[in-house]
Amino acid sequence: MTIDEQLFEAGEQGDTNRLGALLDAHPDNLDVRKPPYAWSLLHVAAHKGHLAAVDLLLRRGLDVNTREEGDNTYAIHWAAAAGHADVVRRLADAGGDVVGHGDDHELEVIGWATCWDGCDDAAHRSVVDVLVRHGARHHIFSAIAMNLGDEVRKIVAADPMALNRRLSRNENNRLPLHHAVAMNRPEMVDLLIELGADPLAADADGQPVMAYATSPNTDRGVMERIRAITLAELSSARRGHRPPHSGILDLTALLSLRDWETAERLFREDPQMLAPGGAGNGALHLAAKRGDAESVRWLLDHGADPSGRWNHWDASVTPLHLAAWHAHKEVVRMLLDAGADQTIEDSKHHGDPLGWADFFQRHEIVQMLKARRKLTP
Repeated sequence: MTIDEQLFEAGEQGDTNRLGALLDAHPDNLDVRKPPYAWSLLHVAAHKGHLAAVDLLLRRGLDVNTREEGDNTYAIHWAAAAGHADVVRRLADAGGDVVGHGDDHELEVIGWATCWDGCDDAAHRSVVDVLVRHGARHHIFSAIAMNLGDEVRKIVAADPMALNRRLSRNENNRLPLHHAVAMNRPEMVDLLIELGADPLAADADGQPVMAYATSPNTDRGVMERIRAITLAELSSARRGHRPPHSGILDLTALLSLRDWETAERLFREDPQMLAPGGAGNGALHLAAKRGDAESVRWLLDHGADPSGRWNHWDASVTPLHLAAWHAHKEVVRMLLDAGADQTIEDSKHHGDPLGWADFFQRHEIVQMLKARRKLTP
């Protein structure tokens, strides 16, 4: 191993004796960078939560506000994301920038502590406490992630355009309402709707808010608002003696709210809405993704294709891909019983539903799909 490789190994392992000895022998290597993103030794030690190694590097003079080149972050971003409150505190006390504006995800340090999967725990809440005590402030995305209703109200009152602030391209430029659904924060969904968020808003790929739901009731407030819009359109169409303008959002909202009567009316008005290219194409995919078995049953009974393709962000997928991904066992079973073809591959990764289930470690779904394949002639 080169000296640089030995330094990074010591930093990753938190081996302060070895790290100190190497730096004693090679002091000019303190500012070494690790490819491909030019991580510093401080990034490595902070991300791994090695407080003693972080302290050693800071005492040796490594700049606490050194940025790497991948996400343009400081070491404190990575310590915050990993939930290492003691490391975050040490970095902040050493003059670390607790705001961290300019990272590629446009989330700042407080967003890295709150807006990723797995950040809803005591360790990450402790990180946020440290950041706030050192001068950081919530933005609308971190406040949503932490279910801070009063903070969200305060942010929107100070700047109503916060409701239209978008995340970076890495998160499909989604809006706060998308974010609330993606983070499974139903109370925040209701609050954002109350404050004026658009239930019909789309992300950069044209995906609606409801496309982010992976359970039936996360976005109920969105569905209720869309249903009200649908009923107004049906009333207008009746008065104007014209066909109503309706589509996937209307149908999905009605089904999710169990308004079977109005859903049947939409279907009578447009019997081809579930055909390929129809106005309701994709409704089965959304119902499968959210694990809404009752809606899936209605859609299958009304002719939706269990093997149909639909563009889910940048890939064409089947309902079975989405149900398998999110481990919705009942929906997977229903789709298979309806004849879903599990050999179809998505258009981006070329994976079939079994491949998706295996990749996301949905072990029960893997066994279901394998067992069904054995029964198929």
